[in-house]
Amino acid sequence: MKIIFHHAESNTLGEMSPAPQFLSTLTGTEEEKMIHLANKDLPTGTKYEIVADDYLPSDRTFRIAWEYVAGSDEKTSADLSAEDLAKYNMKENL
Repeated sequence: MKIIFHHAESNTLGEMSPAPQFLSTLTGTEEEKMIHLANKDLPTGTKYEIVADDYLPSDRTFRIAWEYVAGSDEKTSADLSAEDLAKYNMKENL
């Protein structure tokens, strides 16, 4: 699974692929783990979707031109709990 979102800095589609080692440290379903990752790594309030690995085109020639268009499964990143912020040493958000 991957997370796709609107990358505001470049005004293109951004994608995140989690490291298997990190995912193995989390509990819950695969989707719950991906939601946690989005909350951890995306700015709060970022719209995103969780998609299958093969969702994006395999031809990456014009990757910079890809755009994020919201779908029916769009989610919004949220703040992590104080416990998670401390766990990731994200003191600027406490």
